[in-house]
Amino acid sequence: MPFAVAVLNHPLGTFASLTAAVVAALYAAQSRRFLPMFAAAGFTMLTALAFLIAPPNAAGLAWLCFGIALLHAEFLWPTFGVAGLLGVGSTAWASWLLLAPLAPIPRAAVAAVGAVLLLGAVARTMRLRTLPP
Repeated sequence: MPFAVAVLNHPLGTFASLTAAVVAALYAAQSRRFLPMFAAAGFTMLTALAFLIAPPNAAGLAWLCFGIALLHAEFLWPTFGVAGLLGVGSTAWASWLLLAPLAPIPRAAVAAVGAVLLLGAVARTMRLRTLPP
């Protein structure tokens, strides 16, 4: 089995590819540069390949999209932290659902790291939006 397929066969590889695709897509949407768009397209194709190997949890993907939308809402409207906490919680829950084959402790650790990475990516892209040209 090729190394890339072996990495994508593992839940951590699939989750890392999905997280990288989301982060690169968020950055590409704000910066409008070629390299982040190219990286987002590449990670999206890797994630699609991983999802062809092992289908993802549909509820996990839905919660991930909902959490990212809540994180954006926190930076766009004055929600006083409520949307941010709900966004981090729902992305952590989505990560927990997507990493189902792992043992509970590594699963929780990777879910927490994934939620914090997505929060940082959204905060960075919203910062790019508010910077003067």
